[in-house]
Amino acid sequence: HSASGPSSVPLCEYSDNQKVAPATQKRTSSSAAASTTPSGKADQHRSRRGGPPLSFLSLIWLSLCTALVHRQNELIVVFFAFVTSFVLASLLSLLRGGGSVNSSAEKTRTANSTTKNLVGLLSCIASLLILCCYNDQISPQFASVGGTITPEFASLSILTGYLAFDLWFASFCHPPPSARLFSVWEDALTLTTFLVVLVKEWGVDGDHRFRIGAWVAYKSVRLVLDLSSSGGHVAAESSSRNVAASQPMPLSTQAEKMMLEKHQQKVLSSVTKEVAKEHIWTVHGRDYDLREFVDRHPGGKEAIELGRGRDCTALFESYHPFTEQHHVVLQKYHVHSKIDAGTKKSSTKEEIPSAVHDPFYETLKARAAESLKKQGIDPNIDRASTIPRTAYYIFIFCCLVTAARSHVRGNVLGSFLFAVFGWLIGALGHDGGHFAVSRRPFVNDLSVWGISFLCNPIMWQHQHTYAHHSHTNDFDHDPDVHHFTAFLRVHRKFRHEERHGLQRNRAFVFFAYAFVVFGTCIKIPFGMLKDGTLYGLVEFTDRKRPLRAFMMMAHYVGYIGLILVAPFFSAQPWYIAMLAGMTHIVTAGMLFAIFSQINHLNERSIEYDGGDNYKSAESKKSSNLVETSWAARQVVTSNNFATDSFLWHLLSNGLNLQIEHHLFPGLNHCHLH
Repeated sequence: HSASGPSSVPLCEYSDNQKVAPATQKRTSSSAAASTTPSGKADQHRSRRGGPPLSFLSLIWLSLCTALVHRQNELIVVFFAFVTSFVLASLLSLLRGGGSVNSSAEKTRTANSTTKNLVGLLSCIASLLILCCYNDQISPQFASVGGTITPEFASLSILTGYLAFDLWFASFCHPPPSARLFSVWEDALTLTTFLVVLVKEWGVDGDHRFRIGAWVAYKSVRLVLDLSSSGGHVAAESSSRNVAASQPMPLSTQAEKMMLEKHQQKVLSSVTKEVAKEHIWTVHGRDYDLREFVDRHPGGKEAIELGRGRDCTALFESYHPFTEQHHVVLQKYHVHSKIDAGTKKSSTKEEIPSAVHDPFYETLKARAAESLKKQGIDPNIDRASTIPRTAYYIFIFCCLVTAARSHVRGNVLGSFLFAVFGWLIGALGHDGGHFAVSRRPFVNDLSVWGISFLCNPIMWQHQHTYAHHSHTNDFDHDPDVHHFTAFLRVHRKFRHEERHGLQRNRAFVFFAYAFVVFGTCIKIPFGMLKDGTLYGLVEFTDRKRPLRAFMMMAHYVGYIGLILVAPFFSAQPWYIAMLAGMTHIVTAGMLFAIFSQINHLNERSIEYDGGDNYKSAESKKSSNLVETSWAARQVVTSNNFATDSFLWHLLSNGLNLQIEHHLFPGLNHCHLH
């Protein structure tokens, strides 16, 4: 009674003659007092620290590693990996919101476990990248205090540093239950083995590459399974907490019982409503529960998950332009909400205008289908990349890998070419992000990572595929309008600052463009991970999916490591390594900005701001059509250039036909030309 009784109901729900019994208060206060006694504090402290044996074991390993590093200077790599693991753990804790003062011990334990496992996965990825990016020979790029380091030695050192971190983190931040002690001793024995190999076999060669890779694969599977189970524990704890809160307490009168039931019904109603919203897809103002259809969606799971919990009308219509079957399937999953039961929802400025009753879009769809069929292309079956387009992807990818090897060696020209081919491989990522590389969903899911050198791939699908294409140039909904606020004023609704006068100078605009990729790969993803939203306009719904959230963080760390950190491991001076990283970021930013911003951030495309202002007679004349037709808005807010040039089509990754792309995003760019 004292644990789950009156404390579960606000005191304001009781009148003066319905207060908690004094005996209950006494028991509660006695319990609280007991927990604050010196012995109670000692027990809590001992439990939090994980007990003396594990702490003593951690101190032994620290002493051992310190002695070995002092004896063999090359093992300083282990120390750096150890420290970096703690830095990553702190960063991940910050991004995940940190711990709450009122959080339960089990919830804190689960959060720490998740952080530890994510650091482990990132360490495994870094280890594999080093094994894959360098050959079997001793590489001069790995210059150190005592000589050169083989890729295998560097990879094993990273894993050793992580295992040392794992023991310390388990001791002081994440005391494991007795059932997990096997995992702790397993890591300890593995750490011992790795240290023996590093010390006894300094010239670790390619013979160990397969063994290291096999252990990394095994450990990665273990970590992923632990992440999945920790998510289940959180859900189970939340469920049990809700059940406990919903248990009625013994009350003295019938009136009190009725009041408590009314309060519980109100709470459960709000919880049910919140949960239901996460599993609803809204199309044309009507709600649908597509959870049973997600795994059977012909376009793949990720394509349909992008619209969960949102108004996905634009996605629904623009990715099924040449069929009516999607409307038939959708009606099977209609949810009869209160809105549907009452009067029909009136159209508002925030809603995406209906495309199903859009004569303008219907005309364009008919014309496009006819044009494609004349070329022998079935718009439904042949919408993906052709054989020549696939060969182009493969060729650019091979050039990208070659340039990447030069970049990590500190070759500035290689860094420049790495950025150029990183831009060109963005065509694969762009098509993959629109599910247009292949009719096989897993191919599209892999292909979207081709955008990795221009933008975070996970963020790209929320920012670009969903928000930008659904609300093009809409100040209140399109995040692409808000990217350049640190330097440029690209929309009249932004407040004018003194620095904005500099944008009259084209050189200043190009200077701002040089930072575009730094923003889309580093700055903006960090904010999205931290806040769970993009500029407050687009919710990061994938944060509730652990694997997707991890992939976003993995790209974040991998991009920084490959572009900015890797050149410092070359034989080049530090300033050449820094120049290599800057060359890549500036070149990629300039290419990305010049070819993409001309499509939307120009006077004729940006002047339309939702119907409030029209600066030309032509735009004012078409205002009614733009207000009622999503397709007409795409035509008005997008811009084409050099439409007859195949060369510019290749160099711009197909962005020279931006209007057609916005109208039919599910068509591969090779079909637009």
